[in-house]
Amino acid sequence: MITKTIPGPVFRVDNSIPCGCKISRDEDTKRLRLWYCTTHAAAFDVLDALRSNAEALDRVIKQAPPADTGVSFEETAERARTAIRKATAGV
Repeated sequence: MITKTIPGPVFRVDNSIPCGCKISRDEDTKRLRLWYCTTHAAAFDVLDALRSNAEALDRVIKQAPPADTGVSFEETAERARTAIRKATAGV
């Protein structure tokens, strides 16, 4: 499996990175720690929801009649699978 790395920002202790995540020392352990912004904290829950619903989405696709919504169920399922693959590459 080929993993794609994307360079990120340069970290400085006690500064926030552009998204709002912050690197600072944990007061209890004095170790450097990454404090997630709300978007990145929620990303873990979103990924878990995508994983748990991928199989259900496949079942719906097989049973549902074609819908005239502009976006097909198949396209939606493929986008979910692509997001899961991107988020778990190399894991």
